[in-house]
Amino acid sequence: MGEMKNELEDHILITRFLDYLYLEKGLSKNTIHSYRTDLKLFSAYTESEKGEGLTKVDQSLLWGYLSFCQRTGSHPRTISRYLSSIRAFYRFLVDEDIVCEDPTVNISSPKVTVQPPEYLTLEEIDLLLSIPEESTVLGLRDRTIIELMYSCGLRISELVSLKISDLNFREGYILVYGKGRKERIVPFGTKAKDLLKRYSEWARVILLKKKLLDELFLSIRGEPMSRKGVWKLIKEYARRSGITKNIKPHILRHSFATHLIQNGADLRVVQELLGHADISTTQIYTHLDRGTLIDIHNKYHPLNRLARQKE
Repeated sequence: MGEMKNELEDHILITRFLDYLYLEKGLSKNTIHSYRTDLKLFSAYTESEKGEGLTKVDQSLLWGYLSFCQRTGSHPRTISRYLSSIRAFYRFLVDEDIVCEDPTVNISSPKVTVQPPEYLTLEEIDLLLSIPEESTVLGLRDRTIIELMYSCGLRISELVSLKISDLNFREGYILVYGKGRKERIVPFGTKAKDLLKRYSEWARVILLKKKLLDELFLSIRGEPMSRKGVWKLIKEYARRSGITKNIKPHILRHSFATHLIQNGADLRVVQELLGHADISTTQIYTHLDRGTLIDIHNKYHPLNRLARQKE
């Protein structure tokens, strides 16, 4: 009987927390799903170990859970996410006066080695952009999608949520709603402007099929494009272009940020363009590939310059 009571209470608390994330924080459904999964796993552990609900958790039990995750083979990055979800949950419970103490206080996330994100070279970007046929309705749409994702550093979720009303052709920018519905202005270049105008005035009109929709990018059925649909077309164009890198959803966004940093853009500006709340997130793009390092060394080291002068 006690187990059922604990499970019900935990379920109610988790649901209240998730409602808060959705209604007040504006987090996406995918993010909320991750929180739900993480908290349900933690709830199951607390019940199995102590027969207690989430309001009875102390630091000892939390340490036990993190140790359990490590022993069962969870990656440090995954454990760090678990702790982040649990921390946010207990901060909510404290703010709501449901619990008096936060068991996550003074518990640090496991150290995670951050790998520089994979990105496309300028040559690969040009190759990818050259594949779609701009003379066709779908080709022009797809070319515009790839151009906009790269030239504006958009997430796929941000791209598919764009509306016609978010475009400002006169000033040359788009209004983007990022994580938590945080609004930012992102400028676009001359090529993107030309593609957007041609797509919105011709290809989109055909795809719209006389429907009344404000979404910018539409499928062949005249419906708003999904994240999965955009992702599939990018992978297909990458395959046709012969690019052998492991294409992932963020690769155009990674490429945008990396190329800006490598060409001297200020880190704070890139942070603003990407919509990062914390500049430490943007700092992963300050990496330089080995070829770039060699080129810089050859070009600027005084001994190399002296050797070239003697040649």
